[in-house]
Amino acid sequence: DLLQSLQRVTVVTPQVQESVAEEPPETYKTNSKKENLLLSYAENFHRQFRQLYGDRKALFLKPKNEHGVEKFICTTIRPTYLVYPQLYTYDGCASFVSDYLTYETLKIPNELHETLISPTTVLKTQKGNTFDYGVLLTSLLIGVGYDAYCVCGYATSDVTLFNQTRNECPLLQELPKSNAEGGTEKKKKYTARPPRDLNSKFLATQESKIQAREENKVAKIKEEELAKIAEAETPPPDKYYGMRFHCWVLILSGKREVAQSFFLEPTTGESHPLNWDEYLGVESVWNHKNYWINMQDCSQGVKDLIYDLGDAAKWEYFFPNVDKPLLVIPGEEGEASKPAEEVDRGEEEGFQLPHSWVTPINISARDLENRCPHGKKTILYKKAKLEKFAEYLNQDGLVMKLYIYNDSARTEKVKVNSYFTHRNDRLQTRTETCHNGQILECFGPGRQWGLKEHAYYQSNNSRTFSFYSYARVDGLSRKDITASEVEEHFEKREDFLCYRHTTYAPPTLKFEPADSSSHKRPIQKIVERFHRNQSKKPNEDIAERIFLPNENKIKVLYHLEDNRITPSTREFTYPHLSGDQGYILTYNSDMVTSYQVDPYAKSAKDRCLFEQLESLIKAQDDSSASVRASEQETHDILNLRLTEELNTTLSISVYDVARNEEARKHREELESRRAEEERIRKEKEMDYLAPFLARVGDPPTLDHKQAKEVAETCLQDLRTRLVDMANVIQARFEKETDELQKKQAWYKQNQTSLTKEKETEYVSYCSDAMFRIHILEQRLNRHKTIAPQKYADLETRLKHDPRLAQY
Repeated sequence: DLLQSLQRVTVVTPQVQESVAEEPPETYKTNSKKENLLLSYAENFHRQFRQLYGDRKALFLKPKNEHGVEKFICTTIRPTYLVYPQLYTYDGCASFVSDYLTYETLKIPNELHETLISPTTVLKTQKGNTFDYGVLLTSLLIGVGYDAYCVCGYATSDVTLFNQTRNECPLLQELPKSNAEGGTEKKKKYTARPPRDLNSKFLATQESKIQAREENKVAKIKEEELAKIAEAETPPPDKYYGMRFHCWVLILSGKREVAQSFFLEPTTGESHPLNWDEYLGVESVWNHKNYWINMQDCSQGVKDLIYDLGDAAKWEYFFPNVDKPLLVIPGEEGEASKPAEEVDRGEEEGFQLPHSWVTPINISARDLENRCPHGKKTILYKKAKLEKFAEYLNQDGLVMKLYIYNDSARTEKVKVNSYFTHRNDRLQTRTETCHNGQILECFGPGRQWGLKEHAYYQSNNSRTFSFYSYARVDGLSRKDITASEVEEHFEKREDFLCYRHTTYAPPTLKFEPADSSSHKRPIQKIVERFHRNQSKKPNEDIAERIFLPNENKIKVLYHLEDNRITPSTREFTYPHLSGDQGYILTYNSDMVTSYQVDPYAKSAKDRCLFEQLESLIKAQDDSSASVRASEQETHDILNLRLTEELNTTLSISVYDVARNEEARKHREELESRRAEEERIRKEKEMDYLAPFLARVGDPPTLDHKQAKEVAETCLQDLRTRLVDMANVIQARFEKETDELQKKQAWYKQNQTSLTKEKETEYVSYCSDAMFRIHILEQRLNRHKTIAPQKYADLETRLKHDPRLAQY
């Protein structure tokens, strides 16, 4: 039994359907007649070049594509203009190519690769060697209007192996400081003589010598350390030095407002000058129109090369009919002075280069957004590591993270920089300093309270806030917070306030019921400073006022007058005010202590001093309220930042239908509404009572009279249509019968004189006519049989229709 049960259990292995690769276009697998002719020209050109310059490397003229078909190298470039603004500049194109592809080194570094893959295949596989990088980048650059060329040459091992561990990260390179900021001060014509220097010049000389010795010792130690570091970072000897093939891009000046020619390294996306030391020589350059061979000496690298492609003495061309004007030596014009190669290629004068065999380059918006393979890429630099992420890949909006180290082995972190995009809290960068635990967050405009920067330490409560002052009503630009002090800086205020410094007293223990005010730190001192108000006199314009609530004192300092070295001051002492006494203030002359710089100026009257004291007491209350509001604002900012970090949300464009949840719901709602309307329309079209209900106004419910009218009209309409159909069939039957009788009468009259063909035609006609008559007769009989049944079915349907319940 067990064996029989087990034998009944059978399994069938499913068949896996193999994925069918997309069939490549015909141009990828075959060559046209024009392409074959071009390849024969290239073979002839290469043979002549090898015969004349046998010591040179073979030319990279007709490599095979991914399907093993030889193609002329210029036709592999496919100039393409894409609609994305990120790919309209040379740095944008270079950055995309370097990020999107994965670099593969040449199998044999000192030999040219036999194949050159099309740019479309490179984009699909997202990998390629140096020549694949160069052809793709050149195609994009030519498409947006640059005068770009692929360069086949030699480079150092670091460039060919994509080793950037000896290069500084581009994000760490400091921009050159402009000289406009530090302008020289204009010397005054008349200045006071400086005081006589009474210090000993001998002692000063001795001190300077001692200081110079110490500086020399320190400089020598630094030089030794730098020499050791440079020796450790020096690359090992390369047996292929000067022979490693590499491809990069040359952009000549002239088009797209390019003022100076330069190189583009496609593997890194960086631009370099024409005398860059990492490039060691040039063999050839090409674009989508022509191919040029370098005839200049490269013993000194690329420093002394001249990129005038129209100079036939420096660049040997493949096609003579190019857009680069050729330089002609004076006095040597004529047919006899032409080189042998040009005479041999005279037939090529009228040859037009065929179009590129590569299909148009297409980059989707999703690929442009992802950029890196699988959305992530890591690059190692000198004492740094850079991680790149695709947008929306991380939930916190992280797109780049830069680790800065103190050593070349990248073991001791110094700083970590994080870069964000599309965050609703406007966070752009976060910098974490490892040795002191400082964290600096930078925000973009548009955030609540106008927050620009937030710097804090993980070890203490010290914080610094920077704000967009133009976005705030109070003009606050900076706020520094410590355990016992708060400093605030203001800009462009109407009351000319520019600085406020608040000092808090140490908290004291009080045994009393807790309230909201008991948690606030007591204010010990408030210092406020003001800019100069030109509408007031200097001795009436307050420069600084100091509030001492615990001592019941207020100190006022005025702005300096012209030709004065000390300002006027005034100090007020007022009694402690509480309860109803806050509204009754008594004044006496002992409450004011004044210092007037100008002895001839009139002293202020008691009434003016009393009014000033009242205004200062009110200002003290307002300043205290502003300090408390600032404390609450700081508390709200910190709580909001905590909430934002716990629940990070990213902003999504309304045009991003794939990610925008609201747009997706709205689209689904519109589609469901449209489907419902279509369903209702179809139901109305199929409703047999719809035209009859429309005659009575299509009411929601029918009364007895309306229901009877609709039912009778519907039955009458069916009766009429059935009778009409029977009449139509009868009319066609009578017509066919009459025509057959006429044809038979014609045959009787002409029977003796008819030919055999006419008689055969008559017999065929009679057969067809009898067939049609027979069919019409059957249809009429069938209609007479079915019509009463249809009428009875409609009567039954009308009786059971809920809309005609009154009938």
